[in-house]
Amino acid sequence: MALNSPSELFMYELSATRDAEQKSGQLFAQAAGKVKDGNLSQLLRMEEQSSQQKLRNLDACFQAMGTRPKNITCATLDGAGTEFQAFMSQNPSQHVMELYALGTAMKLSHYGVGTYRGLVDKAVLMGDSQCAQFLQTNLVQKEESAGTFERISHEMSQRAMATV
Repeated sequence: MALNSPSELFMYELSATRDAEQKSGQLFAQAAGKVKDGNLSQLLRMEEQSSQQKLRNLDACFQAMGTRPKNITCATLDGAGTEFQAFMSQNPSQHVMELYALGTAMKLSHYGVGTYRGLVDKAVLMGDSQCAQFLQTNLVQKEESAGTFERISHEMSQRAMATV
């Protein structure tokens, strides 16, 4: 697929973001199934559900543009999944695994923030206000998630370091 225009680049990035949301939802579900901390598990499951809402918003964006997503793979999320599997193969303690899962969730949220900021900007500049609105909604959700994961990660790390 040749990419020769900013609108084609936007479509490529939007399609890759859809793949990223699908894969991050799966990764959140996988992590939620492994953690024992009930609050963390619930938070990860809520993030999985939030990914489903973001997918619906992305689909609405494609629909508003009168198009369908391309089959684009998000290599960043593929890498995050591979990294999570490699970490799990090290047989970490439950507490260390929970810290790692939380750190991964925080990284994914920050990746999403950067991704959606770029997409919102492009949608606005292209004059697609309806799509920009859906993307802005996703951006706000990602920013809130990143803040939550940062706070909880700090609190859990602080407790863990106090016992060292």
